[in-house]
Amino acid sequence: MGVGYAASKTFSMLISFLYPAYRSYKAIKTEEKDDDTEWVNWTIAGFFTVVEYFADFIISWLPFYFELKVLFLIWLQLPSFFNGANLMWRFFIEPILDKYADWIDKYLLFGVRSLTNVSLAEIREAQRKEKEDKKEN
Repeated sequence: MGVGYAASKTFSMLISFLYPAYRSYKAIKTEEKDDDTEWVNWTIAGFFTVVEYFADFIISWLPFYFELKVLFLIWLQLPSFFNGANLMWRFFIEPILDKYADWIDKYLLFGVRSLTNVSLAEIREAQRKEKEDKKEN
């Protein structure tokens, strides 16, 4: 049996936020300035999606929630001074990543090392078991 809907939805939400957020952080910290804003809007939109996913059962009941959501998403995309994505990046997300960058690097490296230690035989065995589970259901 595959991963449940909630678990896969949660995983995809985290990936849609964490990867672009961390790539944005790393791009901004490099000497080259060409790559600095490549990921920012995607990061903010992903962050909003993750927060909304976990808080939906509470915030969807608020009056005018969906109208406020549309205004918020528009604000994220506005140019110049009112560019919400850049403001949220500078005052919220970047300070958090500054604080935890070493920890994130450590566990990303651990995750990559763990994934590369999985043998092809183990992957094939897991695929075989999944096919058997599907046949039983």
